[in-house]
Amino acid sequence: MADLSFRSALLKKDRHTCQNIISSTLSGTQLVQFLNDLIFISVSTVKNRDAGIHPVCVINSIKNFISDDRNHPSKVLLEFAVNYLFECDFRENDQSILDETVKDGIGQTAFLGDLENACQSGTWIEAESLAAKTFLASDQSRGTMDALAELALQDVYRNGLFVFHILRAYHFQESKKDTWAFTKCLLDQIAGDDLQDAHDPEDQNPEEIWEVMIKRGDLTLFAAVERLWKGDYVRIRGYQRELSYWVSQVTLVEKEKIKPNPNHWLTDHDSKKFISCAERIVMNEKTQKEKATELVTLEAVRSLSKNANEQQIGILGSRLNQLLS
Repeated sequence: MADLSFRSALLKKDRHTCQNIISSTLSGTQLVQFLNDLIFISVSTVKNRDAGIHPVCVINSIKNFISDDRNHPSKVLLEFAVNYLFECDFRENDQSILDETVKDGIGQTAFLGDLENACQSGTWIEAESLAAKTFLASDQSRGTMDALAELALQDVYRNGLFVFHILRAYHFQESKKDTWAFTKCLLDQIAGDDLQDAHDPEDQNPEEIWEVMIKRGDLTLFAAVERLWKGDYVRIRGYQRELSYWVSQVTLVEKEKIKPNPNHWLTDHDSKKFISCAERIVMNEKTQKEKATELVTLEAVRSLSKNANEQQIGILGSRLNQLLS
């Protein structure tokens, strides 16, 4: 049931149809398609600087929570995902950009280097045209998207969280017909901002600051950096170059010492408890923006806790309580 009709209902903001689909029994391939459509809509949203965290980070986090109990997908989280996306505006010209590019002729000089130069110089109208050309010239592969991701990581602080989630969201299905939406989303994310120059690689990696980051650092960003570093990407050397520079620049102010919470539910090592916590977050009397931020924070702790020892899990539990208070 969760096929193209669900994607269409999302785009039309047809709440009744979406609710009926959520109320049905979602499992197996139907659940996968349902989640994939949510992800597609999240990367099709119009950039909104006031919204805080990008919707793809939120929807990919919810997808990860759902994966902890695929046989009983949380309807509370799925309903929140739909309602959250309905508050966004959606791009309507993605396909027309490609159609115009085909009509004008792809040309002989559609190289990624030209696109990178246009982005670096801030000529965004030209960058959009070149992105469409390189995308079509590459047989609509993910190459253009990956190049834009590397450019975005020249500013890890601003874009690291977004880049991790959009790449993981794409990896969920890697549907070729959706690749342009992801590519356009990445371009829109960096458009209008002054890009930093590419950095020289540093002989440092996230593992070296793991302990101090879970005690005092930005958990959401660090969890994204750590997973990007370990990822299997064609451009991993470029990603790691920029991530290593970010690691080398991390400076943390000494704060009040965090006392581990040995009785926190994280110490139970029960992944389904993340679902329960996520449900409590979305049912709280808070703004959608606050809920979105807390869901992404929870997903970051979910990731970090997988490689933490008991004391570190206690610290993560204490910090999670602070961040969700």
